[in-house]
Amino acid sequence: MAISLRHQPYKALYTTFEFVGTVLVKVPFWLLLSIPRSWRPRPSWSMKDSFLIQLLRHLVSVRAKTMSKAASGYPARQLGALGEGVYCVWVTPIPKLVVGDLAVWSRTASVSSIHVQGYWYCKSVNTTIPKRALPGEKVLYSLHGGAYTYDTAHPSGLNAKVIRHLLNLDCSINCAFAIDYRLSSESSNPFPAALVDALAGYYHLVHTIGFNPSNIIIEGSAGGGNLALALTRYLIDYYGHSEAADLPDVPGSLILLSPWADIGLAPVKARLEPATINNTRSWLVSDYMFGPQCPMTSYSQHVFLGPHGTDVAAINEYISPSSRHPLLDLDFEDFPRTFISAGAAENLLPQIRLLKDRMVRDLGHDDKGSEKRGKVTYHEAPDASHHCLALPFAIQKDAQRELLAAISEWLVGSRRYADLM
Repeated sequence: MAISLRHQPYKALYTTFEFVGTVLVKVPFWLLLSIPRSWRPRPSWSMKDSFLIQLLRHLVSVRAKTMSKAASGYPARQLGALGEGVYCVWVTPIPKLVVGDLAVWSRTASVSSIHVQGYWYCKSVNTTIPKRALPGEKVLYSLHGGAYTYDTAHPSGLNAKVIRHLLNLDCSINCAFAIDYRLSSESSNPFPAALVDALAGYYHLVHTIGFNPSNIIIEGSAGGGNLALALTRYLIDYYGHSEAADLPDVPGSLILLSPWADIGLAPVKARLEPATINNTRSWLVSDYMFGPQCPMTSYSQHVFLGPHGTDVAAINEYISPSSRHPLLDLDFEDFPRTFISAGAAENLLPQIRLLKDRMVRDLGHDDKGSEKRGKVTYHEAPDASHHCLALPFAIQKDAQRELLAAISEWLVGSRRYADLM
């Protein structure tokens, strides 16, 4: 009988073993290898950054191996004001908007539209959540990361820090809305559960609160970036569809932070060339997520794809827009203005670059020196790991500042672009 580290008592024994081994062996080893600058994953990194990335990578691995099979999301939270300008609300189901391929995938995975919670983040503690949007009012719609298997839109999650950063960049945006979409587990919520919930949140902003779609900026990080792309594609594909008459139009713009864009890539194929993840191996790693041997990657891929499998996912433009599969047929011609970020040290870099190339092919690059400017802006931080804005302990502060400056400049350009339309 196979031993499962996801159940007691094996989970407790393994966690204790890893704790002792990490403190007594791995931490001294990582510290020793981080002393010489030439041995660090990136020579520009400080000793602290080098060490903390190794520790974070290890913690992600342990979490993946011990994640409970019963974990299908976060429990219902307290409604109303949560303090510090955060408010929790219910978002109603939207079964009438689940049509076409989304309806087929939902039936295959036994997924239906349900009530989910959403969180309003206000720039000021004195700001109240909008009951009805004002004419021209903008809003940030945030889809958190976590590889579809962890994290939350709740202020206790990693994404709250990212939302606060982005709200502080643009004086024209007073509030952000984050949907607490269902997380995938071995027992529930495979694709397209998160997409159905994200659609419900978007519908809530447009039809319940009254935001004009052109004034909505969708931000997605990592798995949330994948979700932002899928949601936008669905809106493009089915807007005006006779079976979904109330489906909103596409958003005004997208912000994709280290998007996971090739979920259909099988782990064994990730070791082949050309791959869409980095295959670099060394004593010290430069990234904490999505490596070819990362347990979190394989676990998240397995439970997210569920009954669909990697073969189908590799040719599904909603799941793997950066797939290199020859049968994948997709375009981005009707996508809105988009900002894409990546870190040169992250494992997802090849697939993010491929996503950028495909979007630029159809939408054009936003070149300041060109008379005819395109819609795609790309920022690649030279020595940043995956989704550096969410990193704790002030890791890679310079990369975070550079990325925020680039987003701030892009937001200014977005307002000018909207004025010209």
